[in-house]
Formats: sequence, structure tokens, C-alpha cells
Amino acid sequence: MRKIRKLIGLLLAAAMVFTMSAVAFADDSSETRYSITIKNEKSGHTYEAYQIFSGDLKVETVQNADGSATEKRTLSNIEWGNGINGEALLGALKGTTAFRNCEDAADVADVLENYRTDSSEIKAFADIAGQHLTTRSGFSNTCVNGEYTITDLEAGYYLVKDLDKSLSGVEGDAYTDFILKVVDDTEAQPKSDVPSVEKKVQEDDKYKRDGGYGEGYNDVADWNIGDDVPFKLIGTVPDNLDDYKTYKYIFHDTLSAGLTLNVNTINVYVASNKEGTDKALISKEYYRVRTSDTADKCSFEVAFVNLKAVPSVTAGKYIIVEYTAKLNERAEIGLPGNPNKVYLEFSNNPNSGGEGDTGKTPEDEVIVFTYELDVTKISGEEGIAETPLPGAEFKLYRQATGADGNTVTEYVIVNVDGKVTGWTQNEADGSVLTADANGQFKVSGLDDGTYYLKETKAPDGYNLNSTPIKIEIDATTNNGQNWAGTPEDALTNISVTDDSSDVEIDKANTSANEGKVSIKVKNYPGSDLPETGGMGTRVIYALGVILVLGSGAVLIARKYFRKSNK
Repeated sequence: MRKIRKLIGLLLAAAMVFTMSAVAFADDSSETRYSITIKNEKSGHTYEAYQIFSGDLKVETVQNADGSATEKRTLSNIEWGNGINGEALLGALKGTTAFRNCEDAADVADVLENYRTDSSEIKAFADIAGQHLTTRSGFSNTCVNGEYTITDLEAGYYLVKDLDKSLSGVEGDAYTDFILKVVDDTEAQPKSDVPSVEKKVQEDDKYKRDGGYGEGYNDVADWNIGDDVPFKLIGTVPDNLDDYKTYKYIFHDTLSAGLTLNVNTINVYVASNKEGTDKALISKEYYRVRTSDTADKCSFEVAFVNLKAVPSVTAGKYIIVEYTAKLNERAEIGLPGNPNKVYLEFSNNPNSGGEGDTGKTPEDEVIVFTYELDVTKISGEEGIAETPLPGAEFKLYRQATGADGNTVTEYVIVNVDGKVTGWTQNEADGSVLTADANGQFKVSGLDDGTYYLKETKAPDGYNLNSTPIKIEIDATTNNGQNWAGTPEDALTNISVTDDSSDVEIDKANTSANEGKVSIKVKNYPGSDLPETGGMGTRVIYALGVILVLGSGAVLIARKYFRKSNK
């Protein structure tokens, strides 16, 4: 009887041990399926999943020191999955240092367990595996609340990648691939980076501060026709530059018809900040400049075939292109202005075989304005309606800073249409501005600022205005770093002031939309008297003396003749 009881006790003990073992270790059913959720708010992706390794899933319950339990899931009996040509992959891996001693799928999986999922070794493995893929296990091209979900996956290791050619030419996005162990429903956050680009224009007087891009550089500026306008392109270097074998990097810059590129002023730098305070000139052997027959008909391109080859260029740096363009006779006066834009083309597929794939950044835009001065010559005689006076002649000049830093006087030069073509320090070479039959003339293509209008010839029968008229053109522009691309938001108002009682502001014909200010200059009838103290005064004095002496001589002669007749 005692023996029977002992036997029953042993059987019960064995049953309890078996039951405890079943709780601690369980084989997950091969029918269980899992999902991969990829967190990415950018739509337009098509993510694919390829099974690289398969195996038997073991679920282990581990008792923690605090009495709680943790579930541990592992794969055993590792074999090649149904999404890879394992034999070909193994052969390719043997040419690498990390995997040279591997003999089967299990050996390769053991090596991978030693590296972080974002390590360069895992990235290199994914690139090689990507060349030997076979059957896709699942995919997702639908973004729901910032997530893509691939479902119905067996346990195993998966390579997740963007569908080839799915992002070619897409703005602001890049391909990615990564390796995931799937032993439960799994989430992933793709790590990819793309560059950005900004364009800035320098304002010469209204925006003197540094807004983070160098002194005076911002989104809006106004200049004279004939001026060389400075521009700056600022591109970032992506954080994942090292993931690429080669990295194409091309600035596509488009100038409006009113700006002519000064090709010889293009210089390219690498810097650690947008201002370029530590900028270092990049040798022209690393890039090319193309100004015609560009792929997208832009004005010019600055192209790096391989940015990684440039010394000192590393992730997080900035590539800065500086140049000037001359504001020319085709420039728009006032609105819509002269907008200019740039975008950056860049390598966006770090995966093996994706070296030729490129994406592009959104365009960034700046704008340049120039203005017009309209002048009407009228009679200032009281009691009569405004009468246009043809034939008056003027010269327009400004005070500028010369090459030596001193102030110089420059006279405007215009073409037959009144468009500014340049400036000269020689007054004789400055254009004569002649009032037409309606008493009008214009100077088109002026910056806002101070000018002087000097009358050199009065209308017939009228006095000359001998004192130059000081004119202030004031344009209200939205100078800053956040212009959104609407010209009407960049130029909001324009006005003119003067220092002469002989000038009348023509507010009805002053328009920000047309970019023009209008004034009326009065003349008064009569002949000019010479200025006090001038040569004319001396001539009058001389004539007076002659008349006095002549009168005296006549009186003396008359007295002499009277005495002779007696």
C-alpha cells in the first residue's frame, strides 16, 4: 500500500513539473500572424516587407526579482526566409569582414544579434540583402494617422524598404530600408534625412541687421536698375550622408527676366552655420556651373556629382552659393516685382542600386523691387489752370559711396523709354531729361531713397528753378525671413516727399501697385534776374558806371559848347 502511495506521489510530482515547464516555455503556433507598423506622417510611400530569416518562435516567461513576470520571445532553428535567395546572400556576405566565417542562416543571424538595429553593420547587411530579394511577404501604401501597417506576417526577421522608383522626383522625401525582428506586433520609426535649401537677397539700406544669414540678407529687397544685386543660396548637408556611397547635390536657380546673372561672381563655400562666418571656399574641381541647356530650363545650376568627395563636407554642415545679378531694363516696375527661386536636387536612395535616384526640395523664393519717378512740368502762375510746359530739361543725380569709401555724385543714364541703364560721375554724360509736349518725363528703375532733380533749362518764357529739388522715395517693403511668396505682401505702400515749395505731390498717380511716385514741378513766367553777387551783378555795376560817366561827359560837353557860342 505504501509503495502504491509513493508511486502516485511521484506521478503527481512529475505532472506538476511538466505543467510548470509548459507555462515557462511555449511554442507559438505557426498560424499566428503579426504586423509591422511604420510611423511616418509623409504620404506617398509604398513600404514592402521581405522575410530574410524564419524560425521557431519560443515564448519564455521570466520571473523578475520583484515577483513580476516578463515575457521573452526568441527565434530558434533559424533558416533562410521565403523572401531571400539565401545561397546568393551568403556568398555575398562572405566577402565582408563581419560575416566571412558564417556557414548558414543561423550563423548570420547570430552575428546580427551583436549590433544595434541602426548600426552601420546592420545597414550594410540590409544593402547586400536588398540585392537578393525574391518574394514579398506584404506591403502598405496607405498612410492612416501617420502610420503604415503591413499585416499577416509570420515570425522572423524582415527587411522593410520603400518600393523601388516610388519616390523619384518626390519633394522632400527619401528612401529607407531597415531590418526588424518580428516576434510580436512591431512598430518602427524610419530614420531618413533630406537636405533643405533657402535663398536670400541682400537689401542695401532698409535691412542692415543680420537675421541669421549675414548682414542685410533676407527675402525682400529693392534696387536701382543697373545695380549688381547680391544673392545667397544656403543648402544643408543631411545627417545620413554616410549612408550613401555617392551623394548628388545640385542647386537649380531661376532668375526672373529682370535680372542678368554675373557668372564670374559665383563662389561656393562650406560652412558650419547659415551666416557663413567660418566659410571655406570649395575648389571648382568638385562642382560644375551650367548656365544653358539646364534640365529644367532654370537660369543656372551648381552641381556636385558627389558631395562626399569634397573635403570638410560632413553631416550637419552648410553649402553656400554666393553670386550677384544685374537688375536690367526688363525689370518689372512695382508689382508683381522680380521674384527669384531655387530648389535643391539630391540623392534620396541610400539603398544598394539606388545611386541614381534623386528627390528635390520645395522651392524657396525671394523678390526684388524697383520703382518709377514721374514728373510733370506745369505753370505756377496763379489764377490759371495747370498748364503743361514742354521743353524743360533736367538732370537727376544721387549721392553714393565710391570705391574708396567717399561720397560721390552720380548722374542717371536712361534709354529712350526712360529706363535707367546706369550711373555716371560725369555730369556731362548724364542723361538730359526733357519734358515732352505734355510737360512730362519719367525715370524708371529707381531704388527707394534720396535723389536730386536739377533743372538745367527752363521752358520758353519761364524762369529757371536754379535750386535742385531733393526727392525722397519711400517704399514700404516686408523685409524679413518669413515672406510667404505673395508679391502684394512684400510691397505694401509707396510715397514721395520733397523740400521745395515749387513741387506738388501728385497723390492720384502715386501707386504701390504700379510702383511709381508722381510729382508736379512749377515754373513761373518772366525772365531770370542774375543772382546777387554773381557775374551778372558785376556786369550791371559796370553798365551803371558807364552810364553815369557817359551822362557826365554829355553835361560837360554841353557846357563847353555853350561857352564857345558866347
